[in-house]
Amino acid sequence: MVSRYHLDTDFLVLATTHRRGPEHARLLEVLQTRAFVEISAIAWYEFVRGPRSPEVLAAAHAVFGAEGILPFDEATAERAADLFRGAAATRRRAADLAIAAHAIGRRAVLLTHNPRDYAGIDDLTLG
Repeated sequence: MVSRYHLDTDFLVLATTHRRGPEHARLLEVLQTRAFVEISAIAWYEFVRGPRSPEVLAAAHAVFGAEGILPFDEATAERAADLFRGAAATRRRAADLAIAAHAIGRRAVLLTHNPRDYAGIDDLTLG
């Protein structure tokens, strides 16, 4: 069975900027399998708005290929809204809940550096 992984922003930042860190090692491990690696357009926005060199942006984009940056569509928006209403949510958590909604909808393992950002979200698998 081919696995599917979804990356959150902090994981991608650390994986692309700290070559000796655990996130970088984990991403390399995942990339060596036949797994699908993807990211929400929301997490991608958070990533590219930061101070990133052209080389880091190109390397990160190559991880996802042509179809790995997922648009925030109507179904995902509704799932995220359900999570927001059902969780101990604050506006600070809104983007994390939208990222989680993508991972849940894709039945993907969410790779994150901050598991507490996703605490209490049913049906979400963290890796």
